[in-house]
Amino acid sequence: MITILTWISIIAGGILILMMLLSIIGGMDLDLDVGSTEVETDAGGLGLIKGFLTFVSVSSWIIKVLLVFDKHPGMAIGIGILSGSLAVLLLSYLFKLLMSNESNVNWKMDDALFQTGEVYLRIPAENGNGIVNINIKGAKRELKAKSMNNQKIKTGASVQVVDIDGEYVLVKEQEKLN
Repeated sequence: MITILTWISIIAGGILILMMLLSIIGGMDLDLDVGSTEVETDAGGLGLIKGFLTFVSVSSWIIKVLLVFDKHPGMAIGIGILSGSLAVLLLSYLFKLLMSNESNVNWKMDDALFQTGEVYLRIPAENGNGIVNINIKGAKRELKAKSMNNQKIKTGASVQVVDIDGEYVLVKEQEKLN
């Protein structure tokens, strides 16, 4: 029995590790997802197969360890099922946490309209241009900027994008709250 549980946990764990490596590194999602998830990604959800393999691998390993230490088989199975379930929940939570840091790389200049940002490279007066940092779709973008009113805007000033002119965003300095 212990030998069978060892092989079950090794095989299930090996397949699970291989599938996760393919998902994370190669973007190949060889799994089934049921229903909608909060994570919007092709290769990040835990899925049915990975969840099942996690449950089987952890459960059989815990049951095997408890049986080696001469625990009652019923107690070993109960603790193994509980451990497998907790492992699936923990792994699912970790995947959601990892994928929450994913940013949408598909953006266009129009997404910057009416967004606030900070001047990174000062914007000189009279048709001069500088650089502003603006948060667009979860990522900080550096955009070439011109002042809307041909005024000098210092580095670190808070600005708002009011228009777009080709490859430049037109910004105005935001009022400071006193």
